[in-house]
Amino acid sequence: MEKILVIEDNKDYQFLIQSTLSSEFKVICADNGKQGIELAKEHNPTLILLDITLGDVDGFEICHLFRSQKETSQTPIIFLSSRNDAHSKVMGFDLGADDYVEKPFNGEELKARVRTRIRQNQARRENVSTYEVQGLRIDFLGHRVFIEEREVPFSALEFKLLSYFVRNPDRVLSRERILNNVWGVDTFVTDRVVDSHIRSIRKKLGAYKDHIESIYGEGYRFNPSPLSSAKNKSEAA
Repeated sequence: MEKILVIEDNKDYQFLIQSTLSSEFKVICADNGKQGIELAKEHNPTLILLDITLGDVDGFEICHLFRSQKETSQTPIIFLSSRNDAHSKVMGFDLGADDYVEKPFNGEELKARVRTRIRQNQARRENVSTYEVQGLRIDFLGHRVFIEEREVPFSALEFKLLSYFVRNPDRVLSRERILNNVWGVDTFVTDRVVDSHIRSIRKKLGAYKDHIESIYGEGYRFNPSPLSSAKNKSEAA
């Protein structure tokens, strides 16, 4: 389930956003800017809804910070503000925001805009030629996988499966969904075959195997920043 981070100091708007989006997304709320920055690091949200007028840190400043950090540089940001002047809107877009919604807003319209920005961002990710996180690099065009600049051989099916995980980060993927999207809806492959291929991929990833997490009773998830990898990286330093 996609995660939406809401940085909004007005409890009424927090409630409205949660009641509108919670049936489709996991909604995480921050009461101020500093808390929002910390929650963004902790949860790696799919999209951020950001108020401009906050009690501690200006929303424009937060947007600039998010765009300057690798982890959130491509995360869709929608400003929510009662400011309806052209200067505020232009400034928001100049800082890298993807959309600007005026308060008060219609809940269904907000949901539609959130869906649209998420779809656009997913399409943009799918069109990139390479993906790199820590020491893992995937060349989508060449169908090649590199770990610490050393190429690791992957079969065509293993590469397709790894690519599917990478292009759906932080989403819990059921075995049925993996089968439908990687093997095809008409396949007679069993869940055990999925598990076997994932074990093979994790073995080849070596120190980066924990990027693919097993979610008990649910399936699997690709985590761009697993704790064990972060720990190994810090220990190596």
